[in-house]
Amino acid sequence: MRELLNHLLAVTKLGPQLRRAARMALARDDLHRMRQVGRSIVGELMRRGELSRVRISGRETGNDAIFALRGQDRLLDLAVFYTADAPEEETGGAAGAADHEDDPLASVDLSAQERLLRAMESAQSLPVPQPGNGGDAVILQSVLDLLHPFIHGSTLFIELFSGDFQTEEVPSLFHLPPEARPLWGATRVIGEAVWIPARSELPAPLRARFVDPDAPSGEGLPLFACGIAVPLYAPEPAEVPEAGESRETGLLYILSERAVARDDMVKLGVRLSRFVTSGWRQRRRMGHLVHTDNLTGVRNRGFFDDQFGLEVERARRHESSLVLLIGDIDHFKRVNDNYGHQMGDRVLKTVAREMLQGLRRIDLVCRVGGEEFALVLPDTGLDAAMEVASRIQVRIGNLRLTDPGHAEPIRITISFGGVAFPEGGDDPASLYRRADEMLYLSKERGRNRCHFWNPDGEPLLILPDYRDS
Repeated sequence: MRELLNHLLAVTKLGPQLRRAARMALARDDLHRMRQVGRSIVGELMRRGELSRVRISGRETGNDAIFALRGQDRLLDLAVFYTADAPEEETGGAAGAADHEDDPLASVDLSAQERLLRAMESAQSLPVPQPGNGGDAVILQSVLDLLHPFIHGSTLFIELFSGDFQTEEVPSLFHLPPEARPLWGATRVIGEAVWIPARSELPAPLRARFVDPDAPSGEGLPLFACGIAVPLYAPEPAEVPEAGESRETGLLYILSERAVARDDMVKLGVRLSRFVTSGWRQRRRMGHLVHTDNLTGVRNRGFFDDQFGLEVERARRHESSLVLLIGDIDHFKRVNDNYGHQMGDRVLKTVAREMLQGLRRIDLVCRVGGEEFALVLPDTGLDAAMEVASRIQVRIGNLRLTDPGHAEPIRITISFGGVAFPEGGDDPASLYRRADEMLYLSKERGRNRCHFWNPDGEPLLILPDYRDS
């Protein structure tokens, strides 16, 4: 421990308070204080981003405290700072406490330092959710899961005003129609926090989680003493609100098992609400980066591979329809050869934009290959999907892209192959295979057309109708 503390003093830049505390502990040969100072130094270095935990593949030592300092080659085993302290009499007892009256760390909350360290480590492992289809709910649940271990004696919940954010069930989120909210929910002024002094004033989904004080309490069930509901705001509103319109997206509930001063609870609630919004924003942006095609701005192949399976499962569970369209830009190689790759990129971005503008918000557009796109249409029957394919082909066929080096504008067309669930298959692989077969047929029979797989025989041919454009 002495060698490790001396090493940290030598290779890191610490504030005067921590440096003085470390030197005092070393001078007194006080293992207890060395351990405390070491924990504080670790917390400070983690906060500054200079220390990171290292996982060694294939090494099962049971030690979870191997760290690396930024700019240093040596790995540090910091487990010694987190082993159990020796009994009080071995660290000096009352005399030791007296010796520490002038300790510069006396005013530092060491347990808070440790909680900060654990919180930062937990934040590094928050999951990256899929955009949409429960993505926001997964983000919010992961942020609450991060906070719960460090909010002692309290439980956190989120009520979302719109069900659009929560398409999957998660433990700490709920949505209520306006008529099901408590009386204060109907009279609350927008932007205000609400003090909740009694279990009876909780929304029904939360009231059911706590023991009724007038009924025999169940063993191990939490008790409710007081709580607060503070406004929660989405990271970026979908639209700029009108004058006087609220940006609130829900309420964050902090429910305590012990009595807490109202002002303290309000201050905590406001800070936690800001933290949740910040975590929501960061995870949403990360998910967007991971699952978006950089060139076109639509979803990428990795997203499609994961999400299409979920959409098929959802359609099976709800016994609803689903259509997969696979499209390929016709003669795209000629565009690159004759006009250059810069024009080819422009064509890809333009086609992706036209697809997005021609579809609903719940539909998915994914770039799954060089000039190949996959369109997933939930809750869409075969007749509606045929209209969609024709409409998109018309939008793209009417495009005329000009190039300074060529007199004639570039005309673009796209071929499609389609298949409907469940008629065309009951699993993602078979649906994709049949849609791809139909795309190949469209290419083989003249391009700028769409064939749908037909379980009863000859594929169904759809040609774009330019008369309505």
